[in-house]
Amino acid sequence: MFDNSIAHPDNKERIAVVVVGYNRLSSIKRLLKSLVNAQYDHSDIPLVISIDCSGDTALYDYVQKFEWKHGSKYVNIQEERLGLKKHVIHCGDLTKYFKAVILLEDDIFVSEYFYQYVEKAVAFYGNDDRIGGISLYQNEMKGTLPITFMINGGDTYLKQSPASWGECWTDTQWNGFKKWYDAFSDERFGEIDMPEYIKAWKKAWSKYYMAYLIDSERYFVFPYVSLTTCFGDAGEHSSIPSTIGQANLLCGKKEYHFHGYEDMIRYDSYGTNENIYDWLGISKDDLCVDWYGTNNNYRKARFLLTTASLNLRIIKHFGLLMHPIELNVKYNIEGNDIFLYDTINGEVSSVGKKTSLSETYYYIRSMDVRLAAKYVCNHYYSKIKGKLGIK
Repeated sequence: MFDNSIAHPDNKERIAVVVVGYNRLSSIKRLLKSLVNAQYDHSDIPLVISIDCSGDTALYDYVQKFEWKHGSKYVNIQEERLGLKKHVIHCGDLTKYFKAVILLEDDIFVSEYFYQYVEKAVAFYGNDDRIGGISLYQNEMKGTLPITFMINGGDTYLKQSPASWGECWTDTQWNGFKKWYDAFSDERFGEIDMPEYIKAWKKAWSKYYMAYLIDSERYFVFPYVSLTTCFGDAGEHSSIPSTIGQANLLCGKKEYHFHGYEDMIRYDSYGTNENIYDWLGISKDDLCVDWYGTNNNYRKARFLLTTASLNLRIIKHFGLLMHPIELNVKYNIEGNDIFLYDTINGEVSSVGKKTSLSETYYYIRSMDVRLAAKYVCNHYYSKIKGKLGIK
């Protein structure tokens, strides 16, 4: 028998680390090892290990016996299968016991300095009602495309999208979401201006949190340098492992310089820098920005800024050379790769994308032909071996 009790923890002075697992023993071991090796300024760091019901007794036994020398340890093994969405929401409710919780799914790996960052970020942003949570992860990819974010001197920026590869909530932040979530019905997604492909996700808790941020006009705080990275082990969301979530992890101690809300760079759920409306002199209601082919112009804005080639009147055009992409507009870089269209002379029922050669070079800055050929050969060789039953 395994102890399912969370033992009624109560430590409002400390931020708890909450590890979320299901049936990946090797992933849990890797994450817990990174937590053990991290730097802490206190000796009473609460650790909660929450395991969804899988029947994996080896995993249950391991987490029960795992030794945590940095503070109190609590193990909660679910008696019934929750699934990832319900499990994460169940763990978010643990904020009632602590100053805040850091939630880490089992394929995450932390920087040695993750806890210091969170403590400072919670102290700075935790009482700002416009902040809906704090990310430990820095996005370096948008789907399969590399992405960068504008830097204005601070160590963090805002995005109207939650983190799911290392995130932190205070009790107040989580309660705001939970109250909204309990009253929300999926039919309301049609009223939320967010990417349609995210609305279609079946198992993700994060699409609800994104809808909440948009609906309540709140943002998540993100660091420019990641405090977590993701191994993308095969699991509930993917049947094969992936390294696409690997981020450049902070490997040295850092003194943080945080800007307040008014001075931070803000991005919406589509990845649009919200300064762009001022740079172009067009209101948010009148301009749809579609960098990635995911914005279907929900607001029916008259003007459209995109890299897509459309049969519409072009107001202005820009090059596609600087990173992040919005700097091409900010500095009025010459070129014919980004277009500001006026849709008044024609209807755009859906915003499509037509990838140009310059756009390909923009995202794939260089290509090693030999490496690409080697990859293709190995890929097809493995497939042929599989079909022939050769090991």
